[in-house]
Amino acid sequence: MFSESRDERLRRLDNERSRLARARGPVDRTRIQVNIANLLVSLMGDAVSDGDIERLGLRITEYRAAVTNARDVMMGSGRNAVDDSAGFRDLEIALRRHVRQLDDIAGGLTFELGQPITELIDEIADIRGELLGALFPSLNDV
Repeated sequence: MFSESRDERLRRLDNERSRLARARGPVDRTRIQVNIANLLVSLMGDAVSDGDIERLGLRITEYRAAVTNARDVMMGSGRNAVDDSAGFRDLEIALRRHVRQLDDIAGGLTFELGQPITELIDEIADIRGELLGALFPSLNDV
């Protein structure tokens, strides 16, 4: 599924976290958080493949923090998503892709074990709704 080994992805995750600590602008911070979230989704898949439910729970927690932080950064940036969509759009597109990937990952688990992923997908849908509302305010009037 992934061309990089798990060790390479873990190294990249550490590098992205280091970059995040140095990043200042909201778009840069959000794009780095998207990179982190992408890696965490792949590592969730690894945890399921390995049958390591404890590690899956840790990756879900890390993922939730990454996407929530990215959302908070963009929504609190004071930027107008309609006129300057960078960051907002990047996060929304990534979350849309993550929902599909997480749905596939949850499909490999029993209902009970997949429940945390199902709850995460619901949270992602809410965050996407916020982003779409900022990007397309006319949808809020419908």
